[in-house]
Amino acid sequence: MLGFFKGDDFNGSGNIAPVDGKHSNLDANSVHSKSASNAITPDSPGSWKSYRAVPVVTEARAFTEEEADALTELEKDTRRKRKASKRAYNKLQKIGNHQTAINRHHETYRRNEARNERRIQGYKNSSAKYLHSLRPEYAQLGQGLQKAEQQADQVINSLMSQL
Repeated sequence: MLGFFKGDDFNGSGNIAPVDGKHSNLDANSVHSKSASNAITPDSPGSWKSYRAVPVVTEARAFTEEEADALTELEKDTRRKRKASKRAYNKLQKIGNHQTAINRHHETYRRNEARNERRIQGYKNSSAKYLHSLRPEYAQLGQGLQKAEQQADQVINSLMSQL
């Protein structure tokens, strides 16, 4: 079920964090790309065509008995379609609301992940600065050890020369 959580992306060998202030894929064209090529937006409002079950009768006329019977059946069929269409459009709206909520949850997660990544980088940066601050102390330890070794060698050489 959670097959995508295999850990393949946890190897830590990614690119370095953008400590120089650069960014990628944050321009308006990337951020505001449509969720679907035919998504409804002001510059893509969709079709303005209307549904009609029958053509408009533009002038007065008499109908035959057969036409009236056919219109009665068409009206029943159109009523069924209206009810089914109402139900279908309501379901499409609910699905759209669910999709929007899923995307909202993902974007909240994305912001949290970005915040956590920044924290991780900050913690690593603090540790690196601390480790840099220890370098002189380690160098001093190394010099102290070298000095002690030299002093010991001198004492040993002095003792050896007295023998």
